Amino acid sequence: MPVDIDNKHSTAARSRSAFDIVLAGLSETEGTMNLKIEAARRQLGMALHLHLLGQDPVSVHCLASGGSELIERFVDLERAVPIIAFLVQQDPGLTITEARRLQRQHWNAFKHATGKKEGSPLRDDDEILAGFCDEHNDAPLFIGWTDYGNAVGKMPIEAQAYVAWYLAKNPAKVATDEGRWELDRLFPGLAGKSPARQKAALVRAIERVGKNKTVMRDPRTEHRPLVLGWPPA
Repeated sequence: MPVDIDNKHSTAARSRSAFDIVLAGLSETEGTMNLKIEAARRQLGMALHLHLLGQDPVSVHCLASGGSELIERFVDLERAVPIIAFLVQQDPGLTITEARRLQRQHWNAFKHATGKKEGSPLRDDDEILAGFCDEHNDAPLFIGWTDYGNAVGKMPIEAQAYVAWYLAKNPAKVATDEGRWELDRLFPGLAGKSPARQKAALVRAIERVGKNKTVMRDPRTEHRPLVLGWPPA
């Protein structure tokens, strides 16, 4: 039976086990600062910041989608598999073309007034836009931050918690029973809760794990704030 996160057992141990799932395989990359990666980091950081505050889901979506598209190119350079390609590998019925369509359908509706060809009429995206809600931001944030971690070898604590939270919400995406169990220990019964209670659980987890010295000392934990200025220092 999953263990309640607030009982007498060690919160630190449970957090570390769950976060090891998120950070598995990451190692810090070496080299000079890359401004494209820094640009993606700022888009993803602001997107997650707004998402945690429950503000402006349209801006969250556009920022997360833009950052995701940009950072994916750098995962390839690290000879890792972008998360969208990995998800396609795990689903024999899903093609990369269909995955891209699903990934970008709301973002394209938000950013394009007309079709791609010159002189194209206005796009009719009312049905797609009317159906958009905050939960449509879950996947772009997960994809972007997972790829960021694979590209640079580390993630801020908020992003680590977010990726663990997303997987706890979507346990079918976790490869092992042990992994699903560890995530459910950190976020007990998350999949059955309302969206508001799910997000509240994420915010509490960030506050709690931010006090975990083992997690904070891990070299794969990035200590910069989510919101950063420009140009990079």
